[in-house]
Amino acid sequence: MSFFSKLTPPHRVGEKNFERARAAEVRKDFGKARQYFEAAAQGFDEHFAANNKSGEKQRPSHLVMAGICYTRLGRNEDALAVLDVCIAQKEIPDAFLHAGYAAAQLSQVNKAVDYWSQYPDWSEERYISKELKAQVEELRNSAEPNLLAASEAVVHASHRQDKKNASDRLSARGKKTGPRNRGY
Repeated sequence: MSFFSKLTPPHRVGEKNFERARAAEVRKDFGKARQYFEAAAQGFDEHFAANNKSGEKQRPSHLVMAGICYTRLGRNEDALAVLDVCIAQKEIPDAFLHAGYAAAQLSQVNKAVDYWSQYPDWSEERYISKELKAQVEELRNSAEPNLLAASEAVVHASHRQDKKNASDRLSARGKKTGPRNRGY
């Protein structure tokens, strides 16, 4: 740890490590991604604690990034807490996606269906949107909903979408990176 790293605000530590983690996931380097998600979560934890002391409102972008980190680390209760605050402030597609996933991991079928069914139609993440609609329909019509299978299908669609987005960025060098309406 260098002298300058002590001067870096915790939210910047969270943001940068979040970006590194997402890039590592696209490269399928999941061990490295987990390390970055842990560092990002720690940065956001410190940031949120400082904001709670000062009474400052949390930014939706920080809330959704933290929620994704918590979900990836299995901190599903924490993920739902921050993602609910985020959703109340702003409609961000990844907030609904990951809140539903966290609810599914906690075996909360109705909450998972509720979050996934609210995934915004205006989102440009078509693979995810299509899969969420299919899983919501399956979970609503099933006598014994299989949240594990639904979660796995959503994860696969999310990885497929990430690969497509990375490919699109490469083909459009110099243009805006990623979908316009990502929200963070």
